[in-house]
Amino acid sequence: MEAVKSYRVPVDAPRDLIDSYFQIKRRALDRVLSHVRFSGKAHLEFENGDRRALRDELLKGWGFSKHYVDSAINSIIGLVKGWITLHNKGRAERLPTVTKRSVYIKSTLFSLRDGILKISVEPGKRYVTLDLKRYDWVPRDFDRIGGLTLTERELTITVKRAVEPKADRWASFDINLTNVTALIDGRIERYDLREPYHIHRVYEIKRQRIQKLSKLKPETSRRLSRKYSWREINRTKDFMQKLTTKIARGLRESNTGAIMEKLKGIKGRVLHGSKKRNRKLAKWNARTFQFMLDYKLKWVGLPVKYVNAKNTSKTCPLCSGYLVAYEGRSMRCEQCRLTMDRDVVAALNLQMRGAGFPQRALHEIIEREGIRMSSKDHVSQNPMCACIPMYTRS
Repeated sequence: MEAVKSYRVPVDAPRDLIDSYFQIKRRALDRVLSHVRFSGKAHLEFENGDRRALRDELLKGWGFSKHYVDSAINSIIGLVKGWITLHNKGRAERLPTVTKRSVYIKSTLFSLRDGILKISVEPGKRYVTLDLKRYDWVPRDFDRIGGLTLTERELTITVKRAVEPKADRWASFDINLTNVTALIDGRIERYDLREPYHIHRVYEIKRQRIQKLSKLKPETSRRLSRKYSWREINRTKDFMQKLTTKIARGLRESNTGAIMEKLKGIKGRVLHGSKKRNRKLAKWNARTFQFMLDYKLKWVGLPVKYVNAKNTSKTCPLCSGYLVAYEGRSMRCEQCRLTMDRDVVAALNLQMRGAGFPQRALHEIIEREGIRMSSKDHVSQNPMCACIPMYTRS
């Protein structure tokens, strides 16, 4: 398996290349869109002959390396196919457009020797050269470099390395709106996410104020919206990067893999309630947390598992009975009468679903969490927990 990471380094990019690449992408988009057919559902009829004809057309008067034309065509085909997928699902509001002034650089357009990255602009004439050793944040322990993305001010470098993920133990992570509850090495750990939630809330209020300017000063409104949207994204990502780096370092020391919930497409499934609820859930950073922790663990050779999240906070971790709301965020089992915080319940269930979990260790965790034995509670007849005393919140 291959682990992937991306890093940005500052660069003074050739403006003429970026401008020319932007123009041929627009021309390529018009041509590829003309090959989209609508018979029931949209589909793309773009054969190899059509591709060769488009390539020959774009190469006329092209003064840069020819492989840039190939990467532009590949980028546009991917853009159109993605749009077709959304269109067939009824989620595409308008035709795709080319808005980003960036250049994708294929591996045939650059070389790396002794830490020096050399990118071809004009074959045999002009190059962009970077010494990667100058940038401390770019790792040295990679096997190869994937594609590069060049903008006017920076270069995004994708580094890859072959790994064989292995772990001696597992940690589970339940990601909520304002916290992450984790079961690590037999102990419950909580990580506070109130700061990124607050960041989203602050910029939501700013956008509401900016939108009031849209009728009187539309250009100012758009400029401020872009400015504060990027600021919100950057502040949130900075927090999540630091948090996941801290967690990944701790897991690496104990050689512990991660178990997380399958949350792909979760917002599309849950954002159907009231407007207030939708706004609240839109501030949920679950997928960002998972993505960042995933690639950081895989880079150091630790595995990541994703398990079904259904009813993880509603199933009793002792007897598999149904849990009902009790007090605050506490849940109570209708069968064995175990009472526990719902986030802790979810972390325990994720652990058992992903890696199996011995009852003895579960007993120790419950003791540590401040849950005491109650002689008034009965013992469930379920063989899974018949040998374990029942507990209530102390």
